[in-house]
Amino acid sequence: MNIALTGITGMVGSHLIRRLHREDNPDKPRVKALIREESVVEHLKPFEEVDYIIGSLGDRESLEKLVANTDVVIHLAHFPGPVQTVDDLIKENLNGSLNLLEEAKKAKVKQFIFMSACTVFGQVLPTVNASHPLDETHPVQPGSLYGAIKSAIESFAFFHHKSRSFDLTVLRPVTIYGVRPDIEKSEWFKTIDYLSTNYNVDVKGSTKYVSVNAVLQALEACLGNSEAAGKIYNLVDGHIHNLDLAKLIIEAVDSFGEAEGVPGEEGVPMSNKAARELGVEFEGLDGVKAYIKQVHRLQMEYGGERQIQNW
Repeated sequence: MNIALTGITGMVGSHLIRRLHREDNPDKPRVKALIREESVVEHLKPFEEVDYIIGSLGDRESLEKLVANTDVVIHLAHFPGPVQTVDDLIKENLNGSLNLLEEAKKAKVKQFIFMSACTVFGQVLPTVNASHPLDETHPVQPGSLYGAIKSAIESFAFFHHKSRSFDLTVLRPVTIYGVRPDIEKSEWFKTIDYLSTNYNVDVKGSTKYVSVNAVLQALEACLGNSEAAGKIYNLVDGHIHNLDLAKLIIEAVDSFGEAEGVPGEEGVPMSNKAARELGVEFEGLDGVKAYIKQVHRLQMEYGGERQIQNW
């Protein structure tokens, strides 16, 4: 299988290439990956078999090279602000993604997998409750620029799917936790750092979470899977108050620090039934605890260095 990948320098992309090129994988795909000229790539050095295409979503020529002779496009990239203007964000992410879709059509790729986000929902209908959780059929009405861009890309991608340009699968994760190439940017790193050094923390709010491992399972389950064509999958594991998370960290790293604050709002109930039927196994709080311990270990042993072989 030949795969074209955007976003390889990000957290999900970094973990995905490691998973695809693991030693016990007898069917290692050939991967071409789009990277910017200024991208930090030290953590990608173990993957010498990857064919790197220098360019960006805004560079149509590099997109053409990326998708040539490709079976599957996995589109993970999203270039963030706030240093860019709204126009720049739309031009790079939305217009660039539309160009990628067009080039994928021209190249006659068989499958396009798009990493969207659950922020596309925005406004939630009052009919959503514990008995009727928010699922993939819920209408989207984004309340943020990020959500609006993701929703627009979804719409154009489905246009191509309905036009039979290629099979499309859309993944909608909530907040993804996992070790990033720059460990200090990993989810909840600062809270883990403070508590592991016995500082007290004052926290508020709450979050829905899903592990990067569950996201990778979904990506692998979709690859070449005709049953996933035209499907959307919510990727959500659970919901946790940040105060409870801090107490979990204290226990996991054996801290003398203390956590204070107030619980956040209760999260909107969200279904992951479709993802579980796809074969994704969610780890719940056990996965969160294991991640906290992993971040703490890497922090103590390697600091901020990129040590992908130790992930």
